[in-house]
Amino acid sequence: MSFVRRRTGSTASWKALTALFCALGCGDAQDATAKPGATPSGSAAATPTQAVAAAAATPTQAVVAAAAAAAATPRTNDHFVFDFVANRPLAHLSEGGFPVVVTGGAGFHKYLRFAKPKVSWTLGKTKEGYPGKVAIADGYANFDLPVTADQLAGATALHIRAFVAEKRKVAVKIGDKDAGSLELSGTGWQTISIPLAAGTVKAGENRFQLISGKAGTLTIAFLQLGGPAPDETPPNFFENGALALSKGEAAAWYVQVPEGGAVAADVTGAGCTLATKFEPSEGAALSGTLTGAGGAVDLSAAAGKIGRLTLTADGCARATFTGGLTRPGAAPTVKRDAKPKHVILMIQDSLRSDRVKPFWPKARPDVPNWEALAKTGTIFRNTYVQGNESRASHASIWSAVYPVNHKMIVDGAKLDAAKWVTLGEAMKKAGFVNHGESANGYIIAKWGFGEGWDSYQNHIHDGGGVRGDQVMDLGLKAIEKIRTKSPDKSWFLYLGLIDTHVSWRAKEPWISKYSPSYTGKYKTAASGQDVEAMAAGKLKITEADKEHIRAIYDSNVSYQDKLMGEMFERLKTWGVADDTMVVVTADHGDEQWEDVRVGHGASLRETLIRVPLMVHYPKLFPGGTVFEGADTVDILPTIMDALGQPIPEDAQGESLLPIAQGQGQGYPRPSIASQYEFAHAMRLGEWKVRVGGSAVPLLFHVEKDPLEKTDLADKRPIERRFLTDVFSVFLVNQKAWKKTRWGVPSNLKPEFVADIEGK
Repeated sequence: MSFVRRRTGSTASWKALTALFCALGCGDAQDATAKPGATPSGSAAATPTQAVAAAAATPTQAVVAAAAAAAATPRTNDHFVFDFVANRPLAHLSEGGFPVVVTGGAGFHKYLRFAKPKVSWTLGKTKEGYPGKVAIADGYANFDLPVTADQLAGATALHIRAFVAEKRKVAVKIGDKDAGSLELSGTGWQTISIPLAAGTVKAGENRFQLISGKAGTLTIAFLQLGGPAPDETPPNFFENGALALSKGEAAAWYVQVPEGGAVAADVTGAGCTLATKFEPSEGAALSGTLTGAGGAVDLSAAAGKIGRLTLTADGCARATFTGGLTRPGAAPTVKRDAKPKHVILMIQDSLRSDRVKPFWPKARPDVPNWEALAKTGTIFRNTYVQGNESRASHASIWSAVYPVNHKMIVDGAKLDAAKWVTLGEAMKKAGFVNHGESANGYIIAKWGFGEGWDSYQNHIHDGGGVRGDQVMDLGLKAIEKIRTKSPDKSWFLYLGLIDTHVSWRAKEPWISKYSPSYTGKYKTAASGQDVEAMAAGKLKITEADKEHIRAIYDSNVSYQDKLMGEMFERLKTWGVADDTMVVVTADHGDEQWEDVRVGHGASLRETLIRVPLMVHYPKLFPGGTVFEGADTVDILPTIMDALGQPIPEDAQGESLLPIAQGQGQGYPRPSIASQYEFAHAMRLGEWKVRVGGSAVPLLFHVEKDPLEKTDLADKRPIERRFLTDVFSVFLVNQKAWKKTRWGVPSNLKPEFVADIEGK
């Protein structure tokens, strides 16, 4: 087969330029640790939430035209927190300023976003006549592309390198506008150039739809927006474990600058330089030049800001490089030399994170034990549950897999304990005597939660009382029996408290403090039946009623805090407090009329999916707060790691022990939740994206707007793309995602590309 080269300029130049695109999306993934300046596998990190405070939720301001100079300086004492090679799927590529999208590799995934019910492409395929991977477009195939103001003027055509199976018309829509079309005159491999109508491409996000009318008609290798039509040479931008850019080519990442941050790289090639430019959503850009080995460009003036970081090659025909973002100091090491002898998991059902002071300082409830324990335990401030109601959420905690896999998201579904290594089973294999005590009626063997328990009591089905003191008293008595019978045996205790779950019953002395004057119908309780009627709009109540019901809820937050303190006192009495690892969390929160609704299961608001998570075991988990994201799917791997046990092979979560000790802190990590798999949410730093069936992302600055009242998706395109790149990569691959191997989608390990692309 012959190919017609249509690019203006030399073919050799185009072959050289194409060498990085696949690297940043479809190339061989070698371990970046072998390269000078590359991040060791597993050392991805995240930035403290406070650092983002400067990113105000206001309309985007024009970047100052004259970028501030940030001269390259030799690296000193620092470590990488974001590696360019490992994170090449997050890079946006351009040649001569024109965006190029390679469809065959992992780098394409960030453009696919949230199409429902499935991605409109068949990914990772091969096609005769093309040496790399390709994607096959459905009859109506979508992709989303960010276009900068500088790229807008040249965006007059969409060039597609494609194999055409049948002669037919191909049309392009951008948003809801018809942008252009072309009647194809032949079949086979060809470069299709479709002129785009003026005004259809805009600066910012653009949703493209390729309309061919029939799935499989177009097999696409790469696309280019604007510029002269490319020739057929396959892109290849990754060489021998390093990135490569020919003169005029660029790679850009949407990143957040760490505290004291710099961009550092080892650049090879005589005379080669990398022009570096960081453009935040607000304020002046920072620029500098990298050349040779060991250089860095200081970005500390932009610490905490989110922006587009672009590296452009110059000075030679082709530059290769490794590098990334750094922060000061040596990379922390992790110790695992003090394994706990006993473990307690306490789940406080329906406990909202914003009602617990270590997670939200303005919270009303008195929680002296939470506050005291936070000084010696690790607080994971930004933790999401994976399901927004009890069954799906508990299933993810028990199995360490996402709802898309455990499938406990439909009526009648149960957790397949034979398929997944579950909590009780894992602890039993580790040599523990297991006892469970729960007042959540779903957490029983019938629904898949019964594996591995030596004794278990569910207070809904077996009696015993549903107040927290009744649950905890029977749980501790069971452990006393185990201690008496086998004093040297390790034990595991699960406590499921439901006082913060409806029905809500007022607890003294707190209700008299939080709502002293109320005399209405709900003075002592709001029954589950009444709250369900309120949620359905069948029972009208006053604002005073609502406020008092919130106070009842808060009285139970304080009540459960008291019980937690009593539990720790019992551990001290037994003389095992120093040898017991205690994990305290919730299965979800509750909405309380912030956005009309009350209860749980009906949204992905922070009030519902952001929950407290504390690990108290000072020998391995130091006192302090981790601001990087975490998921409750990480609880089982964390316990296993602390015990020195293998993490179950199919677990999708990862151990939080390393980040608790500082390894991985310094760069944002996501928290991710699902609403029955038809809607999803992700938090990254201070920002959050939600997406439902419309596939249109909503963006919120949740630190400043915790009730998610103001959608900033159109006003903050930099932050939007920072989140959606990460979120789309996760959603395309969530069924197979394993954090232990792949890292988190905001900070990938080299194995991600290797596994996705089969290298």
